[in-house]
Amino acid sequence: MNARPLAFVVTAAWLAGVAILAVLIASTARLGGSLTAFLPRSGSTVQRALVRGLHKGGASRLLLLAIRGGTATQRAHAARALTRRLRRDTRDFTLVADRGQAMAHGVEGFLFRNRYLLAPRMAWTVPALRADLRRDLAILESPAGLNAGPVLADPTGAVMAAARSWRGGAGGPRSRRGVWVSRGGHAALLLAKTRASGFSVGPQRRALGLIHAAFAHARDQAPLSLEIGGTGVITVAANDKVAGSAKILTIIDLILVAGILGFVYRSGPPLLVSLVPLISGAVVAAAVIGSVFPRLTITTLGFGTMLIGVAMDYPTYVLLHVKPGERVPRAAQRVARALGLAVVAMVIGFSTMITSHLAGLVQLGVFAAVGLAAAALAARYVLPFMVPAWQPTADLSRWEDRALRFSATLRRMRIAVVVVALAAAGVLWQRGHHVWDDHLRALSPASRALMRETGRLSRAFGVPGLSSLVVVTAANREQALVASAALRPVLARLRQQHALVGYQMAAQYLPSVAAQRRRMRALPRPAVLRRRLRAAAAGMPFRQRAFQGFVAAVAKARHALALRPGDLPAPVRMQVGGLLMRVHERGVAFVHLSDVRHPRRVAQAVRASGVAGVHYVEVKRAVGGLMARYRAALLRHALISGALMTVVIAVGLRSAREAARLLLPMAAAIVTTCALLVLTGPGLTLLNLVALLLIAGLGMGYALFLGGHGLIAERRPLAPWVCAATTITGFGVMAAAPVAMLRSVGLTVSLGALLALLFTAAWSSGTRRA
Repeated sequence: MNARPLAFVVTAAWLAGVAILAVLIASTARLGGSLTAFLPRSGSTVQRALVRGLHKGGASRLLLLAIRGGTATQRAHAARALTRRLRRDTRDFTLVADRGQAMAHGVEGFLFRNRYLLAPRMAWTVPALRADLRRDLAILESPAGLNAGPVLADPTGAVMAAARSWRGGAGGPRSRRGVWVSRGGHAALLLAKTRASGFSVGPQRRALGLIHAAFAHARDQAPLSLEIGGTGVITVAANDKVAGSAKILTIIDLILVAGILGFVYRSGPPLLVSLVPLISGAVVAAAVIGSVFPRLTITTLGFGTMLIGVAMDYPTYVLLHVKPGERVPRAAQRVARALGLAVVAMVIGFSTMITSHLAGLVQLGVFAAVGLAAAALAARYVLPFMVPAWQPTADLSRWEDRALRFSATLRRMRIAVVVVALAAAGVLWQRGHHVWDDHLRALSPASRALMRETGRLSRAFGVPGLSSLVVVTAANREQALVASAALRPVLARLRQQHALVGYQMAAQYLPSVAAQRRRMRALPRPAVLRRRLRAAAAGMPFRQRAFQGFVAAVAKARHALALRPGDLPAPVRMQVGGLLMRVHERGVAFVHLSDVRHPRRVAQAVRASGVAGVHYVEVKRAVGGLMARYRAALLRHALISGALMTVVIAVGLRSAREAARLLLPMAAAIVTTCALLVLTGPGLTLLNLVALLLIAGLGMGYALFLGGHGLIAERRPLAPWVCAATTITGFGVMAAAPVAMLRSVGLTVSLGALLALLFTAAWSSGTRRA
């Protein structure tokens, strides 16, 4: 078959395959975005519970709203109107409140029906009932007591006692004009709880859109503004910031890389087909991930495509080795062994992530390994037949001679590479454990200003943060609930001592089964209750038949079934579900502590409480320790992968000495990159570790195409320099990103690629160009 028809057939077949895979991705893959994918899923019960609590806890679902501007009346009116509109949407919101007395739909009736199981009651004696009736009489005689029905149906005030407990112990804002207001009274406050986790990008974006649309109607042309804080706001803003930055940087990157390759090729077809391996790898990897994993995270898609961006080197290695009069498939065959060995080494390196216990890294490792393998196959078997008869149109011999002369200069400076590498190793040794930044914030692209705003609103609402909490573990959830309830006197005393502002626990919403049964046993029989009511109401203008409903409700409660978490109304059930859960076959209860002012005093009091299975946890330190442990395990796996890579390279080259010549400069470049990053930044993160794996793969490609190992007949020394130029340019653009996470990865790869090329060239064998 002639070159032109063959190119047309291969191109059509490739486009059809990409289209089929795109349809498969659209039909099977579910996109999601959650930073918790990079949190460990194993460890102790407390650690596993902490990770699950960060993702599933009720605090992540809270959206905190503040209406500012205008007059106090306008703000109150807008707050009530906004609340009414949002309460109609039960699909996205489980709770919307604008004042302390507000309860979600269905909660009031549940509280009333189960008031004697939920509310604590110390005594049902005649003096206690007399005190209740005197209070009720004062209410009925006041202007607020025109409707006597609710008061006589619940003369002991059990509903109010239960509601007071359900509103939590963390305090909250004041009410004015029927809505919550900030401390200075300059803002009306609202609280909304979403049904989806705060780390789910799509549902949170939809919820925020609904809030803004509802506020546009509720403000009614008044000069008001809306501020929103919460985990969902941070998640959406961070996702948009990364996506927006990545879009702009990708355009700039493509323009610059296209300029470099255009200067080299001086032709359009090779420039276009250079995208074939990258597109093939990304599409195949996304299709595999979408079929194997339940959800394809946005982080995997973004960083995975970045990792397999090394596939842009494969066309360069093939096309720059085309000799005059030679067809492209023949050139691809000549470099196939070196290219294949480089890809195998890269896949071995990324297998490090597959062996980790971090769901995000496992998915990222699979994506990179599959994508690189598909990209290499496309570069070897698809790309050459798309431009089979292409010939270089530019004379690059002058540039190749410059590359040879510069390499010769670097080889005379080999000892400098050794000195620099040893100095870098000394820096890392001296820094010790400060080399790594294991804080979760290092992985977050969220802006500090937005996080401060969310913290300020949380304090205004009295919402317990996630900086400190108590984790109670037991054999099952019921025992964990009992143990956490035993901490209430300790926490109440700490709150009185101003060691903390408040706390929130499942026992505030749902007493243990044992506590409910004790309350049922304490309820008097109907005859006894009637007799005590007559004695208590003596001298008061109450008719005995007015308490018939009350007596019947108490009699019914005496024989009721104890409430379980599944019996709670939906909004409260979700709240309790984030505070009481089953983890690793054990029951775990969370106690969220709000604004801990004396952590040491709180920790000592919790430990001295005598409650079994109780753990005081500072989230920042606990997550950092957990990440450090898994980072250490990931490093061990990386070293094992490095040893396996060495064996594979030695077997492929049939020489251990030549393998060492290739691998040692790459290792020196990685060590030097780490030292420079540590000297200029807070430390290395898991994403830096992923970038270092990419540097290893890039360096291996440079070494294989620079060294005189005999795998490639008639090497073209310019190819690795062109590949390095595109890589350094592309990731150098990312190093200027406004997002710290992208900036760190871009700086790591661009710096590492430059050092890998220079060190490898310095230790190359120095054979002359054919």
